[in-house]
Amino acid sequence: MKKAVLICHRGLSRKAPENTLAALEAAIAAGADVVEFDIHTSCDGVLYVIHDETVDRTSNGHGRVADMTSAELDRLDAGSWFSPAFAGERLPRLSVFLDACKGRIGTYAEIKAADPARVRDMLAARGMLGRAWSFSFDQDIRAQMRARVPDLRRMVLFQHMGSVERAVAAEAHILEFHEGNMTPERVARAREAGLVTQMFYAGAEEDVFERAIRCGIEQMNIDEAELFRAVEARMLAETI
Repeated sequence: MKKAVLICHRGLSRKAPENTLAALEAAIAAGADVVEFDIHTSCDGVLYVIHDETVDRTSNGHGRVADMTSAELDRLDAGSWFSPAFAGERLPRLSVFLDACKGRIGTYAEIKAADPARVRDMLAARGMLGRAWSFSFDQDIRAQMRARVPDLRRMVLFQHMGSVERAVAAEAHILEFHEGNMTPERVARAREAGLVTQMFYAGAEEDVFERAIRCGIEQMNIDEAELFRAVEARMLAETI
């Protein structure tokens, strides 16, 4: 039994506003191996790190990212909604976010609305492809990833693929399970097929973490980073 790769979902979003430089720094301070983040594109073609297609939930602004200019987006306060302590935190441009990641933490880019070739080129220009991978819920973007940027590792979801064999046929590198479809047999088959196994879990139930560890999941994409490491440490100690 070995420690899992720890991925902080939208940064350490329990301690700092999601998808901001503050959340990134908190993830690094917590010892995360990888940061997961989301990408949208402004109306003038600048890539931003933000989850929603609108800025309403995580800033003091209103409107769709795709309808706003970079000048408008750069003025937004992306921290006060979370806590007054983060007042003035900015919505990060992808270029700034990647610069802050370089040499410090791996990157998992979920592309919501952006050209995957641009994302790949920005990673490559910084020498970051070796510790990066991508995913999108958009089927067209997934197809573009496979056809246009084969050197950027791709993740697929078991819920989309339906089987380990289809994930292999899709030339995926990482297969992500959820709580409801993770079984020891599927995880073992995926690993035997050469896929990296990953789990996404947004909750905080220790028994779910325990089950993932027993299944041999290699990477955990989670919000409760500290709780997972505590559960993992306890189980590692029990095997000694």
